[in-house]
Amino acid sequence: MPIDLRGLILLFVLLSVVATLCNSLYVAYRVQREALIHSTLEANGAYAAKVASSIAEFLGAAHNRLSYSATVLAEHWEKPEVLRREAMRLQAQDTDFNSVAILDASGQVLQAYPQSLQIVGATLQSLGIQQALKERRPLVSEVYVSSAGNLVVFVSQPVFSPSGTFLGIVGGSVYLLEQSAFHTIISRHFHHDGTFAFVADGNRRLLYHPDPKRIGEVLGWSLTVDAALRGESGTLQGDNYKGVPMLAGYARVPAANWAVVVQRPRERSLAPLGQLMRDMVVGMIPAGLFGLALILVGATLIARPLRQLSAVADQLAAPDTTQRLDRVHAWYRDAAAIRQAMLAGVQLLQQKLGQLSHEAQSDPLTGLANRRAMAASLELLDQTGQGYAVLALDIDHFKRVNDTFGHDAGDVALKSVADILKQNSRSGDLACRCGGEEFALILPDASLETARMIAQRIRAHLEETEVPQVGRLTMSIGVACRDADAATAASVLKLADERLYAAKQSGRNRVV
Repeated sequence: MPIDLRGLILLFVLLSVVATLCNSLYVAYRVQREALIHSTLEANGAYAAKVASSIAEFLGAAHNRLSYSATVLAEHWEKPEVLRREAMRLQAQDTDFNSVAILDASGQVLQAYPQSLQIVGATLQSLGIQQALKERRPLVSEVYVSSAGNLVVFVSQPVFSPSGTFLGIVGGSVYLLEQSAFHTIISRHFHHDGTFAFVADGNRRLLYHPDPKRIGEVLGWSLTVDAALRGESGTLQGDNYKGVPMLAGYARVPAANWAVVVQRPRERSLAPLGQLMRDMVVGMIPAGLFGLALILVGATLIARPLRQLSAVADQLAAPDTTQRLDRVHAWYRDAAAIRQAMLAGVQLLQQKLGQLSHEAQSDPLTGLANRRAMAASLELLDQTGQGYAVLALDIDHFKRVNDTFGHDAGDVALKSVADILKQNSRSGDLACRCGGEEFALILPDASLETARMIAQRIRAHLEETEVPQVGRLTMSIGVACRDADAATAASVLKLADERLYAAKQSGRNRVV
């Protein structure tokens, strides 16, 4: 028996609506999935770079302290009591080292602390000791097993007499299997659930890993470690040695030729996606049910408007869907209600997609535009030929804020700076966070003098503001304007960055 008109209309409308919604949900799923992966990769890349920078600073500070000790020891090399006091002082004041040793040019231990090591007078043949004696320069050794059976990295400084004669070395050992400042530097940085960092030396031997049992293990292969040891830094998607898909960031510690890798299981990063899609589906159910009831009523009265609506529903995700719905001649109340319900569904879908697009183009911490949004804005300005100015802004000595007050206080400071940018910019300006403590402000139709005045206002406002948990901060700003010499966004940004660098070099807290 042929299906009646009402059933036929209902069947085709339901099929078209379901197909369109499924397609729309699939598109939304893919967009959000890529956004989550991209966000995780960027976060892990920044995290790896931060850890590598912190390790480099840790090693630099250790060498500075050892250099001072080497100067003291050179003047009193023949005085065992002075050597003993210096070893005790260095180990007591420098908690970064698990032990401290002073050796002569032959490798004989003149003094060591703590005394429980009982190696004074012994000649050490350990790989790190022999490497330091041979190269006679500030050195971070490769990983080796000490005479006491510890897995060790040896940080050393040569000792030269006032006449330039090589006397020996002074150095500190970091025990990789014991808790130390080295472990704290790597693990103290903020990271999301499931994210972890590990560090490997130039021989792919693990110096740090969240699983202590793996410290000292030599990795058979690692694309991220190999890339970092080649001097590269960046992000990578790939499987780990267990075959688990990972989203990784990596960076190199140049002073020691170490690789820092930060990674997170891809499944963890995509976990919020399921809940978001469920929320979208649940949000669409009421409007869908309401529309179905109206379709059932309207189908019993007249076919033509419903056929028109059915045709529109078959392409619900098309850009002109709203205009096509407006053109439907819904001359009776039921057809008009169906049209309104479909409009509500389209608006809800567009709103959800717009929300996903906004999240993909904004910085989650400050709410400012991210690099992607800034690039799109500059591209549009270049295409239209509209004049503009760019402010490149960088918080002075921001690393001290994180090191002194912690990263939570640093986040508060970044939000405060973002608020100041919003308060001191015009309605048509675009404030962006480029990464870390770096910001940018795009000023359409602004002359160089106008941009300079805005930059000075921002700088003065920040200088006068008491930032919670941190206190007073300052900012250096480079200002550039599009002109004949800088006609593209890339050249304007480069010029602004060069002037920012000049502001830093000339004393900070200023506009150039």
